[in-house]
Amino acid sequence: MRVDRRRLPLWLLTAALVWFLTGFILHPALSTLLVSLAPGEGASGGAGLARYLAFFSSSTDLSVLWNSVVLGLLTVLACGVTGTALAFFVHYFEFPLRGVVDKILLLPVMMPGIIIVFAFVQLYGESGLVTKTVETWLGLGSPPWDFAGLPGILFVHTYTQYVYFYIAVSLAIRHIDGSVVESARALGASRLKVFTSVILPFLAPALITAAAVTFMTGIGSFTAPSIIGGPYKVLTTQILLAKANNYMGLAAVQVVVLTVISLLFFAVLRHYERGRIFAAQVKGTSMRPAVVRNPLARYAMRGAAWFLVVMVVLPFAAIILLSFVDSASWMVSIYPQHFFLDNFEAVFTRARKFRPFLNSVNMSLLAALGCMAVAVPASFIIEKTRMKLRWLIEFLVILPWAMPASAIAVNLINANSTPNVFAFNAILLGSYFLLPLGYFIKSLPIVVKIVHVSFQNLSTTLLEASSSLGASRFQTFRGVALPMLSPGLLAGFLLVFINSVGEYTVSAFLYTASNKPMSIAMVNAIFEYEIGLSMAYGTLLLVLTGALGGVIGLVRRDALAGGDR
Repeated sequence: MRVDRRRLPLWLLTAALVWFLTGFILHPALSTLLVSLAPGEGASGGAGLARYLAFFSSSTDLSVLWNSVVLGLLTVLACGVTGTALAFFVHYFEFPLRGVVDKILLLPVMMPGIIIVFAFVQLYGESGLVTKTVETWLGLGSPPWDFAGLPGILFVHTYTQYVYFYIAVSLAIRHIDGSVVESARALGASRLKVFTSVILPFLAPALITAAAVTFMTGIGSFTAPSIIGGPYKVLTTQILLAKANNYMGLAAVQVVVLTVISLLFFAVLRHYERGRIFAAQVKGTSMRPAVVRNPLARYAMRGAAWFLVVMVVLPFAAIILLSFVDSASWMVSIYPQHFFLDNFEAVFTRARKFRPFLNSVNMSLLAALGCMAVAVPASFIIEKTRMKLRWLIEFLVILPWAMPASAIAVNLINANSTPNVFAFNAILLGSYFLLPLGYFIKSLPIVVKIVHVSFQNLSTTLLEASSSLGASRFQTFRGVALPMLSPGLLAGFLLVFINSVGEYTVSAFLYTASNKPMSIAMVNAIFEYEIGLSMAYGTLLLVLTGALGGVIGLVRRDALAGGDR
């Protein structure tokens, strides 16, 4: 058989990608399935389907499973209502401060989840600033609310995840055909009829996509349930408990059940979404925001806009304020009395305090570099070649999207607790590199999506023109392809870094003494009553993510400007 040597590098690249993705995504998932079926001892005793039968016959396990599903569905409902209402409020109506409110509402997506939970605890917890203020003003003998359990978790989820619906619905509203809406109104259709017959079909794909992402994030949530969940137990917290007690068989069963639920929900919504793609692709004149002419309504909308700004910004302000607090003095008073810079001085002058910050930055950089090293060739093969194995590569890089973070972590533990051929017979469990590997796998689907769009916009005509003018492949890549791809590559790199630098769920499963990250240090500081130190870590995370978020905004603006030229 004659071998086409020009395609040999592409075949080798494809083989290397399949090997790596199989070894660190598919093999770990299958390892967990095998562990769930293997013989065990104690609470994880039994083998084969007996362990699953024991799980589904236990009222406690079924209760935890039910709690997880309910939490995921309620998260979708709460975030869907909040995010959709906010998107219509900002993009359907014209009112003062509309541009400012639009940008402010995007801030929660840039904040690591662990910081938000702690910020809400300091604001709305039993001894929180807002709770004590309301209690004092109203002369109550006890806190006016209990910021714990399912309501507390839902409050945190709504704040952190409404952004998925807000972004998706905002984009859909901008693409609604304004002439169709005006025509429907001119033909006598009521506002309700216009909404259900014209506007809602445009929004359906966006709502379905946001619902899929929100449900999987909600059902796989670990930070809020573990810190403020109290008696409300979910599968993610039970997985860590089983792992901590070395009941890996039970943990594996819980991971498999959690993953199957996520995959089923994801598959159903994707199937439903495909049937409604046409409606989202209809193009026309953009719909203009409706002008509110009633003065009273305009004042009400302005007040609502300021209320939204305060609600979104308050956690940020609380974190920064409390980072300057003397923790010892605050323990004996409702409000902070003494402020200093000692918390930041401790982080930057004591090696033990500085090490988590350095670890988080180093491991986030490793994860970001790893994602780029895999996402670029994978996106190239998927989009620009007709290789027979490209479907397999696309499946493997997207697979972690349907896996909760706790499932990814347990999969890595099961696959790397013994030597295996994919790790060249090394045992990665307990090593420094397993945690950044977890960050890498968790972020890979998002980066591939971003880089994939860059490759879709890469003009094949320009590449062929460069080659026809005598440029080598390297010159074509450096002079034509790289400038066009660079905005997407940089945005993907920075997004992985932001997602990883404050990550908590994967960290709680995989960190060791040699790579303790900032999120774990924050939790430890809280339990040691060093609230100021914990918030100092949080402020540093905010500065990092804020600066990098600003860079992403500049890159996106330049890319859009370049596209308009």
